[in-house]
Amino acid sequence: MNLRVDKYFLGIKQYLLGLESLGRKGMLLPVILLLAACSNDPVPEEAIDSLNGFGDVDVTIKVGELAPDFVSTDASGEAVTLADYRGQANVMLVFYRGNWCPFCVSHLDDIQNLFPILEKYETQLLAISPDDAKASQKLAKKFDQPYRFVADVDLTIADLYGVRRDEKIPHPAVVLIDKQGVVVWYYAGENYKQRPSSEQLQRVIEQHL
Repeated sequence: MNLRVDKYFLGIKQYLLGLESLGRKGMLLPVILLLAACSNDPVPEEAIDSLNGFGDVDVTIKVGELAPDFVSTDASGEAVTLADYRGQANVMLVFYRGNWCPFCVSHLDDIQNLFPILEKYETQLLAISPDDAKASQKLAKKFDQPYRFVADVDLTIADLYGVRRDEKIPHPAVVLIDKQGVVVWYYAGENYKQRPSSEQLQRVIEQHL
């Protein structure tokens, strides 16, 4: 895991070292268990191999159809329009619950390993959440890679894709869109502790782009 995700993981590491230096090794186990509990499980292999997308929630998108267009703003306040990428780049949408969610931060941290593949396949990653620009800026500072964080404060984009969980957050979801604006693969899951790993997403990209 990339230690640049400091607020969540580097700080905890320093805390663990502090406990050890103070001879309080007996206090380490509960913290280690907490960290382990925040790790994501990979999704089932059938989800990665599926040609029709995979999800246990009622998504509104289909493989082979145009992805719903949307207009929003990113963490710097610039306008983001999905249609602007058509004919220019493939797009990977990553829906996450917010910067307060350690499972989401862990997933985004893992996806940093995917950026060489995203660059090779000319794919722009858009990380979408209910966070406003200020919250997204704080999260953006924790990563080395050029994520583009997109605000979906009222869950309009989540509704377009059918991944709204409730009145506040979306389900974890990943949608891969080709340069023609067509959905080529997606995953949407009820279980927020289960996300496609960077290794799994690399296979998806290599298979569909």
